Amino acid sequence: MENQQSSLLQSFGQPQKAVIWFGNPYLPWHDSQIPGGKWGQELTINIDGSCTSRSLVFNDYQRRPIAGQPTEHFQIASAKAASFLKRILVLLNYFGSRSDGSNPSSTLSTTIWSDDGDSWTFNDYPTDEPAINQLAMEIRDCLNRADLMALDGNGREDFIEEFVVDYEEDDGYQEQLVLTRVPNAVTYRRQFADGPIVTTTFQWPKSELPLLDRLNPVDFTATIPGIPANAADDNGQLGHFNCLIKRRILPAVRFSGDYERYCLPAPWADLMHTVDELLDIPTTGALLNSNYYTRRRRCLDEVIYIGVKFFEDGREYNYLTDDDTIRPGDSVLVPVGEGDSEQELTVTSKHYYKRSEVPYPLDKVKRVIKKVDEEEKQ
Repeated sequence: MENQQSSLLQSFGQPQKAVIWFGNPYLPWHDSQIPGGKWGQELTINIDGSCTSRSLVFNDYQRRPIAGQPTEHFQIASAKAASFLKRILVLLNYFGSRSDGSNPSSTLSTTIWSDDGDSWTFNDYPTDEPAINQLAMEIRDCLNRADLMALDGNGREDFIEEFVVDYEEDDGYQEQLVLTRVPNAVTYRRQFADGPIVTTTFQWPKSELPLLDRLNPVDFTATIPGIPANAADDNGQLGHFNCLIKRRILPAVRFSGDYERYCLPAPWADLMHTVDELLDIPTTGALLNSNYYTRRRRCLDEVIYIGVKFFEDGREYNYLTDDDTIRPGDSVLVPVGEGDSEQELTVTSKHYYKRSEVPYPLDKVKRVIKKVDEEEKQ
């Protein structure tokens, strides 16, 4: 790889300037001179460390600066700028394709100039490529502007510096999850009531993109559905959480509630799943357990279906119940076969349905006899 980079730099020369264009085809921008205009952003990085960003309106035929929006100027160390320019050239030469740069309708292009005045323009590079994502975030970080489109178009509302979740159940059991940007680490702590504290820490190599750089704060503050007015009481079955998101420039964000889907933002399940896989520990608590963060309280106009399997790799069968305390992993007594013989099975799933939307007719589904308590098992 180093030989390929050396060969490329010898062929091209020392990169002197890069102009990174990203047009957003989903963001209309009215301009009387640009019919059907969309909004775009152009970021320029120069070898001396001077950088600019300006907003443009574009269509299939032209681009022009947006009136009233001045060009922004930044200054970074020249050594950092030189490093960025080399990495941009190497990455886009590997992942992208070269063009003559004459297509104004392109929503993605980067042009790089060499020290002898030649230029290469790259298109069609993958915006979801981790190496490109990491470089884009490093550029944003160096310029201290999370909202720049940079190379991948994934501008953020702000940088998240720390993400802290505290969880507690009524019996005193507690958990805490802390994600930090610097150092790039995850710390997960469990504290049992009147018992030990168990702490697990995972830290990434410096070469990897921080987990928090993959997140946009607005996704955690604007996507909480809220508890419906006709939701049933949880009867103390749900734990409670508090979340603190510390941002670099904007004020910190706090939200809290019962640990269920109605109180949790849309990206929560993916984030907890990612952390669970990273830690890779045999036993975790409620925070990282999908049976907890994917559940929700029942609405009063819904019925409860629970699933069981008679064989580990067999199909799932549904039963009706009124007992909302039953969870996946619990044991239940159910009627089986024509004679309705009683059999104890483990619950594999739980779902709420409106009566008009049930997957199987209510009069065709048998009912759970009862939940089997731990004392009964013994």
